[in-house]
Amino acid sequence: MSINTLGGVLDQIQSQARQVSDVSSLNPFASTRKTESNSQFSNILLNSINNISDMQTQAKSQSQAYLSGAEGIGLNDVMVSIQKSSVALNLGVQVRNKLVSAYQEIMSMPV
Repeated sequence: MSINTLGGVLDQIQSQARQVSDVSSLNPFASTRKTESNSQFSNILLNSINNISDMQTQAKSQSQAYLSGAEGIGLNDVMVSIQKSSVALNLGVQVRNKLVSAYQEIMSMPV
């Protein structure tokens, strides 16, 4: 799974959040805190995806620097950064899977 796939899921979630906020804006009893929470969630999700991408980019550049023989980069540092980026990507994929599963469950509910 790639970052682009996670970005596509994020785009779908944001468009649905906009649709929900448009519908809730018609309701005079809807609180304004809900829309603030939705925007904060999407910002947190987007920042997390960007952090995962940054970790992978950093691990790749660090491994290339080690292979080219740059001073001050040890093999253990390279391996730790690669493992961190791998764990972060796996976490991102699992979060995406849970979000998609929750979305599918909600969509299968009778109205």
